[in-house]
Amino acid sequence: MIATLVVGLTFMFATFIAVFTVDKAGRKPALKIGFSVMALGTLVLGYCLMQFDNGTASSGLSWLSVGMTMMCIAGYAMSAAPVVWILCSEIQPLKCRDFGITCSTTTNWVSNMIIGATFLTLLDAIGAAGTFWLYTALNVAFIGITFWLIPETKNVTLEHIERNLMAGEKLRNIGNR
Repeated sequence: MIATLVVGLTFMFATFIAVFTVDKAGRKPALKIGFSVMALGTLVLGYCLMQFDNGTASSGLSWLSVGMTMMCIAGYAMSAAPVVWILCSEIQPLKCRDFGITCSTTTNWVSNMIIGATFLTLLDAIGAAGTFWLYTALNVAFIGITFWLIPETKNVTLEHIERNLMAGEKLRNIGNR
């Protein structure tokens, strides 16, 4: 029960970081930082789990594993958890925003289902360390996607974003003024 409380409080406090910084710092920096934090957390967690599998883990690695798990939760809560929803609502044209948000939400839930449904299979197939290193690779890929494809919509009106989108601008450029 205490562990659940710690996870919930970590998520809540990290979300407050996003609430108070994303409009000032921007969506892209929040995503880059969050994915970087998650990548580092899963990388180190994979190392810890490899040591446990090899039987060479020290008692300190247990606490490091817990810390890296909390770091991943915080990285997610301060970036991808809130920012993706902000971006999805900002980049949809008004006349089809309902459908666009529906597609975004469906994609989110299907992605969550795939992660949940494949986690145990991945653990069995490539081991605990390999599973978290795969998640590290995905987070690194998301950093690249953020650099190359995600638009920065900080301080840009929805009307301006829609005007750029309808003018045929590439997605990554629709936040440009």
